[in-house]
Amino acid sequence: MLVQVERLSRTPDDVTLVTLRTPIGTVSACWAGNLEAAAGEHHVEWELDEEFRWGSNCLPVAVEEPCLRQDEHAVFCRGRLGLTGIEAAQPFAHLELADAVIDLGHVDALPPGMAGAWVEVHLGPEKITIYPYQL
Repeated sequence: MLVQVERLSRTPDDVTLVTLRTPIGTVSACWAGNLEAAAGEHHVEWELDEEFRWGSNCLPVAVEEPCLRQDEHAVFCRGRLGLTGIEAAQPFAHLELADAVIDLGHVDALPPGMAGAWVEVHLGPEKITIYPYQL
C-alpha cells in the first residue's frame, strides 16, 4: 500500500509512531524503517501483532467499504475477511484492505461462513508495525 508518512513521535516506551495518510484514512502505527527517511511517500507492508477474537476485537460490519480510522483508544481497520484452510477447525485469516492484504492469523470463535464478509478489527497503534519497501 502506498502511504504518506507525515509525523513522527515517541511513546514513553521509546517506540516510534508515525502518522500515516492512506487513500482510505489516516492512522498512527509503529515505524520499522529508517527514521531519517521516514517522512514522505512509501510503499509499506502492515503487521498486526494481536490475537483476534470474534465479537471482541474482530466484528462484522454493514458498511462494505475499506476504511482506516482512529480514535483516542484504538485503530480500526475495515475490509473483507479472507480465509484459507477453511476445512480446518481454525482457518488462517487475512484482511483485504484496499490494495493491501494483512495477515490476521487464526481468529478465535470465528463463526462458519464468514469468508468474504466485511469486518472491522481494532487494536492499539503500538500493535501495528509498518515496514517500508522499495518497488
